[in-house]
Amino acid sequence: MGPALLSEKKVNTTFAVLAVIFSIVAGFVGAIGAFNVFRGMFEGFFNEGFRYGYGYARMFGGMFITLISILLGVLAAVFTLIVLSQWSTTLNDNIQNTKALLSYLKQKVETDKQINLGVIEGHLSALNLNLWAYWLYLVFYIISFFVPMISLVFTILAIVFLSIYLQSVFTVAKRLEEVKNAMYPMLGVSSPMLSYIKRRDVGVFILLTIVTLGIYWWYLLIKLSDEINQYIDADQKIRQVINP
Repeated sequence: MGPALLSEKKVNTTFAVLAVIFSIVAGFVGAIGAFNVFRGMFEGFFNEGFRYGYGYARMFGGMFITLISILLGVLAAVFTLIVLSQWSTTLNDNIQNTKALLSYLKQKVETDKQINLGVIEGHLSALNLNLWAYWLYLVFYIISFFVPMISLVFTILAIVFLSIYLQSVFTVAKRLEEVKNAMYPMLGVSSPMLSYIKRRDVGVFILLTIVTLGIYWWYLLIKLSDEINQYIDADQKIRQVINP
């Protein structure tokens, strides 16, 4: 009887897509709302629009549209936070399952392979996702909305801890794939190399996000979610061969 493994839930790519869609729509709706607010103010002050009421109507209509954009932005933020959390949950579950499988298989192989698998175990133990950085990012991100006087400070702190978390995810995801590519041939599995997750650096990520005005962040949210899911699918199929 094989080891008891955790149920690996994949990243919800639909949530990633919804996060991007809501972000884009919120931006457009917010721009329309702001335009109507300022146009209403202009008509009111310079064209006596307040006297006839249409300046007020346009301005308050713009405020209502802006409120809708804020709600859409909140939805986008919620879906984004869920996806970010799922990245670490999925990878951590895969790491734990791999450790359990290794402990079980070490008892069934020759001594020389046991030594090699022990080295692999050491590499797996060194894979740590900085979950504390995610939670600090979440805390500072939320605080930034409720403390407008110093929201810039909390926003910067949120970005710093998000960067730490992302670098952790980038490193662990790729390193985990490399460990599996070293481990499976030792167990006699002649399968194609796992190469679904691209190597990334948080510095390049920040640069591309700035240059593309945030578009690269939307791309990464969907792309990395899909890469992790493809890796999990392939890894589970190989594990079925080793531990049917």
